[in-house]
Amino acid sequence: MTGDDSIRLARLCEQLTAIRHVADHRGASAELDAALADFRTHGDAGRLVSRTDELLRTWGVARGLGEQRSPGGSVLPRLGGGHPVQEALVCPVGRCDRVLLEGDRSCDLFAAPLRLVRL
Repeated sequence: MTGDDSIRLARLCEQLTAIRHVADHRGASAELDAALADFRTHGDAGRLVSRTDELLRTWGVARGLGEQRSPGGSVLPRLGGGHPVQEALVCPVGRCDRVLLEGDRSCDLFAAPLRLVRL
């Protein structure tokens, strides 16, 4: 597993509850469960990370498991028609890469509400 895959696997683990929520909302829980079962059987973290990233992008989460937001602090949607709109909460001043799909709507560091972006 590469260093990037290790970082992305940690992100996947940290966000698995939110990822499951998106999968449930899209009616695609079986796809996520299949990717997780494959990982548990074969232990190929790189394949799990890549598959989950691909699934997230298919479900309309433009940045997938990526660690960088697009230039200018906004997230560009995946090209193509008919993908669902996803909302995310991001840093109120654009200084960090924190992205929440649900949960607390405030930033303790800047004492401000997180900024809502639509993907």
